[in-house]
Amino acid sequence: MIKNICFTLALTAFSINALAQGCSDAGFCSLGALKNLDGDAQPKHMLDVGFNFGYGEQQTLTYNPYLQYGVILNEHWQLQGKLTSTYAKGFLGSRFNLGDVYGVVTYRAANTTKHQLRLVGGIKIPLTTANDKNANGLPLPLDYQSSIGTYDVIGGINYVLHKHLEADLALQLPVIHNNKSSFSPGLYPDESRIKYFPNTNNFERKPDVLFRVGYYINLPANIILKPNLLAIYHLGQDTYLNPSGQRDVLDGTRGLTINEGLTVTKQFKNNNRIELLAAMPIKGRQVRADGLTRKWVLNVQYSLAF
Repeated sequence: MIKNICFTLALTAFSINALAQGCSDAGFCSLGALKNLDGDAQPKHMLDVGFNFGYGEQQTLTYNPYLQYGVILNEHWQLQGKLTSTYAKGFLGSRFNLGDVYGVVTYRAANTTKHQLRLVGGIKIPLTTANDKNANGLPLPLDYQSSIGTYDVIGGINYVLHKHLEADLALQLPVIHNNKSSFSPGLYPDESRIKYFPNTNNFERKPDVLFRVGYYINLPANIILKPNLLAIYHLGQDTYLNPSGQRDVLDGTRGLTINEGLTVTKQFKNNNRIELLAAMPIKGRQVRADGLTRKWVLNVQYSLAF
């Protein structure tokens, strides 16, 4: 036990001192079985209320309230829905809007004292076209938008060994691009920091592959720690529409991001629980035109069982 706690503290200390470039998570790493280990006695219904706080490109602050509902249909099947929103604030202005709706189905293929195997499938539906504007009517970068504006399909595998060691593998694939961003750095000629935000006019984003490994540490008073490492590989170069109507490649958008995180979960006797998560990247892609740059992220979620 002491060894596990020392390892967790060491990981946390390293996180505080690490330099990073961006999280690059489009939403799928926190869905269903790709986020939490379910115990043997789970309530049939779970309502989650959460709040995510992130620090992004050029000191852009993002506040992300969300609402999530899950229901267990039987010993194999579970459904989940999630609604997100974003308030972003930075030197270009501020904006609030609804983000995306997720629908997720989880199938528990194996559940023994040695192995747990769960399969996850889902969709993401955007509620905006990613073209919100500031108080002066100028288009904001994707860092200020509440959605990337893509319809995605999501698939994943969650495997847990001896209820402690966890491995996740997942794919998020944009299938319909409804991004109507009209942002260009040239719209802000007097802002020197605008160069850090790439042109995203009619932005099109490539798929992501996720791999995560984590370890569950059981503490007294129904507290669980999970240090983890999360790798996300962006499979291609994103593109935008140039003034001549041709698609230009955003060089540097393909590549690997590695995040480290720590989750602390406290479960109460009535099966309600509170969860705290801290994460930050230790390696980032060269260019993150999708607006998902986060130097660090904090998340708190309270779950109501019924």
